[in-house]
Amino acid sequence: MKKNKIEIMKRQAKARAKVRQKRKTRLDKASARIFERPPISHMEPPKGFIAISSSQALMEYAKPLMEKNAESLEELNRRMELASSLWNLAVSRQKSDQPEYSRWMESAKAGAGKVLNLDSEERDRYIREMIERQIHLFPEEMQPEPPSMFMYMRKEVSYLIPPFDYGRIHFQADAAIPPDEEDRCLIGKIGELDDHIRQGSDYGTFEALALSIEEDSVKLFKKWLIDKGFQDNPEEYAHCPEIYITFIYRYLHDDLVLLKSVPAQYLIEFFEDFLLRKVICKPTEFLYWPPSLKLFYRFLHEKGYMSSQETDVLLGGLDAMEPHFLEILQKRYH
Repeated sequence: MKKNKIEIMKRQAKARAKVRQKRKTRLDKASARIFERPPISHMEPPKGFIAISSSQALMEYAKPLMEKNAESLEELNRRMELASSLWNLAVSRQKSDQPEYSRWMESAKAGAGKVLNLDSEERDRYIREMIERQIHLFPEEMQPEPPSMFMYMRKEVSYLIPPFDYGRIHFQADAAIPPDEEDRCLIGKIGELDDHIRQGSDYGTFEALALSIEEDSVKLFKKWLIDKGFQDNPEEYAHCPEIYITFIYRYLHDDLVLLKSVPAQYLIEFFEDFLLRKVICKPTEFLYWPPSLKLFYRFLHEKGYMSSQETDVLLGGLDAMEPHFLEILQKRYH
């Protein structure tokens, strides 16, 4: 039944001519040229591969460099610079571009010397291993035709992803907790941001406000979970609304989209594309987003941001979306 509801939601979205099957992405703001792409979950990578964004590809490739926590932001930046050099070195190797290969080899050697503190023999061995890693994970002949925002990465592990266990969702206190001063401040900020969106304000006029709402929402949502006696680990849930709020308020939409009023097609877009492109986590951790957002909407309702009817509509949309999202995860990571 819920799967049928997802299909109805999709047909309604198409009928309204407000959502496109392929997401439009700006290439050049001055000329407003665009190219179209499907949601990442709709891409059909070669067997044994998975579609990921270019930024995710670099982070996956750089994992050996990130095994130890960086002691400073400067050290983290040096590691990422080295990862970029090694990546470009491997790409030039795959493309048989000798001048570029030589240029990036010098950069990789210099970076490895600074970051890894290896002698010349160990350094050269490490560089060879990282070249082979890039070629193994991202073979040139398997990549999508340009232009593409995505890459195909070889799957090294398959995951069994079961439905989320809602037996974990339990509160010691069912009674509503009245909003305190911090809660009222957050709700006031969201209302102010909603006004900006309704009025079509320039992004620069509300960017700082949106960022503060993301930060405050994580903190106060976590506090609410703890105050309600939430039986599971609040840390697993508290961060999930942040990327959702980013999508609602700091991403280009064709319709009016507010936290209390999210048209069905945008819930679909969030789960079919945005979340999978923007978040790097273990595949099973994606399961937390639907229950976390349902809890977050309970929090917003309890604190006075939205009516019972508005809350019920969004909870119903999330209920309908959840099994569809599970199917996406099971197909994507199997």
